[in-house]
Amino acid sequence: MEHIIVGNGVAGTEAAKNIRKRDPLAEIKIFTQDHYPFYSRPRIPELLAKEVTAEGIFVYNLEWYHKNKIQMYLNCTVKSIDPKNQKITLTDGSNFSYNKLLLATGSSGALPPIEGINTTEGIFTLRSVEDVMTITRRAADAKTVTLIGGGLLGLEAGNGLRKLGPSVTIVEIFDRLLPRQLDGEGAAILQKQLEGMGLKFILGAKSKSIKEKGHTRILELADGRVIESDFILVSAGIIPNTTLARTAGISVNKGVLVNDGMETNIASIYAAGDVAEHKGRVYGIWPASQRQGVVAGINMAGGNETYMGTVPSTTLKVAGIRLTSMGDVLAEDKAIVQIKVKDTDKYIYKKLFIKDGRLVGAILLGDNKNASELAQLMEKKVDVSRFKEKILEPDFDMKSIEREAG
Repeated sequence: MEHIIVGNGVAGTEAAKNIRKRDPLAEIKIFTQDHYPFYSRPRIPELLAKEVTAEGIFVYNLEWYHKNKIQMYLNCTVKSIDPKNQKITLTDGSNFSYNKLLLATGSSGALPPIEGINTTEGIFTLRSVEDVMTITRRAADAKTVTLIGGGLLGLEAGNGLRKLGPSVTIVEIFDRLLPRQLDGEGAAILQKQLEGMGLKFILGAKSKSIKEKGHTRILELADGRVIESDFILVSAGIIPNTTLARTAGISVNKGVLVNDGMETNIASIYAAGDVAEHKGRVYGIWPASQRQGVVAGINMAGGNETYMGTVPSTTLKVAGIRLTSMGDVLAEDKAIVQIKVKDTDKYIYKKLFIKDGRLVGAILLGDNKNASELAQLMEKKVDVSRFKEKILEPDFDMKSIEREAG
C-alpha cells in the first residue's frame, strides 16, 4: 500500500504515525515545502521572542522518520494531483503514485482588504520558521512596529517583537482584544496587563491603506489617523491552502470538504488540519488538526475511526499571563447561566457558561490550572448543576464533580 501525505504539520505527521502503527509494511511518503522536519507551529512566537532556538521547537528530527520508515521530501512543492490515475506531480516534473492520499497543506496568513497591503514592501505574516528569520532580521534595525490584529497570534507575536526591542502598536478592528475568546470585561483586564508590559493598542480601528515613505511604513486608518513604523506585521486570521485540491476537482468551500472519516468527495483522498472543513467549520487550532490527522491516518490504513469535532480551546502564550478560553464564550442565549469571579488588581477573571446543567464555555484569565479538567467536563457533557457555584473556587477538586455526577 502506497500512502502519500502532502504537508508536514501536526495533521500530516499524526496521520503518518497512525498509518505506520496499523501497517508496518506500508510505504509512506511525506512531501512538504518546509525546509525542516515537523516542528511546533504554536511555538513560533516563542522563537520570535528568542525564548527558544529553532531546534527547541522541532518535534521530530530526520532520524525519527528513518526509524519509522517514513520517506521525507523537504523543499518539495506538489504542483498537481491526478485523481483518476492516482498520482501527484511535483514542480520539477517528477511523478509519484499513491493508493491513499492525504492533503494536510495547512493554511496561510490572511491579508485583509487594505489598499497597498499586497504591493508595499515591509509587510509580513508569521506562519513559519522562515518567517521568524525574516522578521528577526528586519526587527534588528527597527525602532517601531505596527501589528494589525489583536487575536491570539497577534498578541503573542507582539510580545515577541517587543522583546526584540522595537516599540509595538497593535491595531485591532474590534473594540476589544481577543474578540473570539474574551468578553468585554475579560478583554479590558488583559489589555491593562499587556499595557503594563509595554504594548500599545488602538482598538475599534479599521485599516484603510498602507503606503511607504523611504524606510517608513504609513498605515492610514478609516477615521483619518495615521500610524508610522519601520515595518508592519499582519495577524488577521488564516486562509486554508485549498488551491491544490480545487484544481484537482476536490470539493472546496472555505476549506476542503470532508466527512466524519476525513474523506473528501473523491475516493482514496483525505484531508486534515487547517485545510479541512468539517461540518461547516475550519478549526485552525492545533488540537483539532492533531485529532483529524489521527482519524485520517487510521482510516487510510483500513480502520473505521470517526471525527466528532473538537471543543474550541485556545491558550495565550505570553510569559506572566495565564489565559485559556474554551467552548462558546460569546453566546447571547438567555438560557445560559453565567458564573463569574473577578479581581482586577490581580488580573484575574474567570467565567463559566452553563446551559441545561452542562458546561458549554469557560474563560480562565490569571488562573487556568483547571483548564484540562474543565475541557473534559465539557466534552463528556457532565451535569454540573449542583457544583456550579463552587467550580471556580481556587481549591476545588474538579474530579469530585465527575465522581459525584457518576
